[in-house]
Amino acid sequence: MTDVKRVAVLFAPLDVSRDFIDYPYFADLGAVQLAAVLRAEGREVSLVDALAMPGATLRGRAGDRVELGAPLDDFLARVPGDQDAYVVALTPFHRPPARDRLLGEVLQRLRSVAPRAPIVLADLYQSGQHVVDAPSEALAAAYPEIAAVLRYEAERDLGPLLDELATWEPGASPLLRRGVDLASLRGLPLPAWELVDVAAYFELHRAVVDGLGRPAWAFPIDGPSMPIVTSRGCPYRCVHCSSNPGTRVDGRQIAPKTQRRHPQDELDAALARLKALGAGRVHLLDELVNVNEAHFDGVLELLARHELAFEVPNGMRADYVLERHLSAMRGRLTTLSVSAESGSPRVVREIVDKQLDLADIERVAAGARAISLPTLVHFMIGLPGERRAEINETLDVAARLHEATGAFASVQFATPLPGTALAARAAEPGRRVLPVIGDFGPHFQRSPALETDEASLDALVAFREAYDERVRAADDPPAVRLYVTHRCNNRCSFCVVGTGPQVEEDLEAQLHALRALRREGARTLELTGGEPTLHPALFRLIAEARRLGYDDVRLVTNGRMASYPPFARRLARAGLSRVMVSLHGADAETHAAHVGVDEAFEQAQAGLAALARESPPTLELGVACAVTRRTSGSLREVADLAVRLGARHLSLQALAAWGGDADGLAEDPVRVGERAVQLAQATRGQLEVTVEHLPRCFVASLPELVAPRRRWVDVGDLSGHGRPRREKRDACAGCVHAVACAGFVVEGDAAPWLRGAAPQ
Repeated sequence: MTDVKRVAVLFAPLDVSRDFIDYPYFADLGAVQLAAVLRAEGREVSLVDALAMPGATLRGRAGDRVELGAPLDDFLARVPGDQDAYVVALTPFHRPPARDRLLGEVLQRLRSVAPRAPIVLADLYQSGQHVVDAPSEALAAAYPEIAAVLRYEAERDLGPLLDELATWEPGASPLLRRGVDLASLRGLPLPAWELVDVAAYFELHRAVVDGLGRPAWAFPIDGPSMPIVTSRGCPYRCVHCSSNPGTRVDGRQIAPKTQRRHPQDELDAALARLKALGAGRVHLLDELVNVNEAHFDGVLELLARHELAFEVPNGMRADYVLERHLSAMRGRLTTLSVSAESGSPRVVREIVDKQLDLADIERVAAGARAISLPTLVHFMIGLPGERRAEINETLDVAARLHEATGAFASVQFATPLPGTALAARAAEPGRRVLPVIGDFGPHFQRSPALETDEASLDALVAFREAYDERVRAADDPPAVRLYVTHRCNNRCSFCVVGTGPQVEEDLEAQLHALRALRREGARTLELTGGEPTLHPALFRLIAEARRLGYDDVRLVTNGRMASYPPFARRLARAGLSRVMVSLHGADAETHAAHVGVDEAFEQAQAGLAALARESPPTLELGVACAVTRRTSGSLREVADLAVRLGARHLSLQALAAWGGDADGLAEDPVRVGERAVQLAQATRGQLEVTVEHLPRCFVASLPELVAPRRRWVDVGDLSGHGRPRREKRDACAGCVHAVACAGFVVEGDAAPWLRGAAPQ
């Protein structure tokens, strides 16, 4: 007979960040499993689970914090006061070894009502959730109310520890124990879900979904969802992973990593139990559920037999996902999650220590797309020893994977959880680690915790922002650039658009394209040319675009036709949202030298002024100015002229950045960037200044001058040069903006009239 007969297992309410990692709403699985083990030993067990009590819900707190579970007073009222011992669960969400507010109050109140009963603080580690390792001594110091600390797996060692505590006296030094992994999971009793209010458990999940307000869940918990582990541990040794915590000391491997699997017959019984309790979906919380092919095949077969949907939030090895597995997941798995870690083979192999062929990631993503199964691929940046160019390699691979297959490529910051090899490496002399004393969870998603030799914390944030910008561009509806006509009444020396045949586009073909792109979600339309005001059907195009639902219709014009008041009046009231008028100089001589028409400057000025007089409040007017060697010194005069004429936006158009444009008009890109920044600062509050065709690195102090990346669809560009060809240079490899930047404009065809040919 045991000396400690009556034991209460307590899972307290949780205080977590909204940006939590893992799944706090399933963090009680270890407590439910332990209750079954203690009962099998002949003990009388009370299980008080704050996640499965009437009134358990999600409660918002100040900042980004939320509480999960029953209110603290309700939870404590359920705790029996006549127990021989108490076992209190310690989770990663308690941010060990810092003293957690709720857990600390539970222990303090518990000690006051049961002053002579030993309290064990235990990890109750199962598998799947990150372990935030902490020295036992530090845990004991943070929670002086306890009699013992038991880290890692508890099933083998908790019983003997409880019996050892039968003679515990208040004030005795706490016992510090490391649990030893079970050699086999066979015979482990089924989790004691019969001690849990399952209806309240499901209600908590509904409250979490409603309270967090997330638009979509990769691994949904709405409806009757319950957790299970089919295996414990992982045989791989990825540098960042905290699995198999008992095999490491301070990040050093002291024993082989292994995986132990529940036998198929016992899994069959466990799934039948969950089904009988009302579960329609199970979350497999294994560290790596598919590392053993036979085991995974058996799990998939059992799930199908019990007609259970399932989620695998910790993901799978892509190289072990076979075609038959994809077929078995179809219609029953919400999201297939796999991990690439990096897009750089060297980083994957030498730094992460993950033996993975990245081609398997592409294969699985493509296969999942073929069966309409959403895919989540995990990447991370900020690993010690990772080069800046390799960060961009990762971001580019992730972005291209998303663009090609629709897979959601999640890029997180490498976070050195205590006890992992990554934390040990980050602590090596000469490395700079940001001390993290609060919740590790938000660092994965929002802010890096680790500086590398080549990337500061700010640089890592900038890298990720560039990646997010590129992904947004891929996901946003396309914006349409319609080349209304290829006729033009100017002969701009730097033009690469209007150098083709001077012909009208087919109106019906244009309208057909607008309808098709609107069905794809397009809402922005830019009308350009040639000179679009020369097209007789321009106003019909504008009206039809508005009727179709384009709510942002823009016009790029040389402004000359608007110098005629009736035309300006009609154009201003046609339904446009923005008109950009070209002014390539602050005086007639400079403008005429660029556009090849002496009277163009006076007409452009008159046209812009007329539009300003006639414009409704909804119409934004702007000026586009090509920055050439001739205009770059007078940009302030151009800006002042634009303001006087009623414009509120100035778009500076950088010409080819690396020579070869038309007749050597291109200004040095460094000078363009410098003058753009100076102008933006000098005209702040009067004029919104932006720069086109220039990499963001040239305006590094004001990167917002370069518009965010956007997916444009060109319609009717006969010349093939509607957007200048761009490419990256060697210097771009480590740039924080590179993944979202199209690079430098490179040499295009010179206008034919500069080669001796007259315009048509």
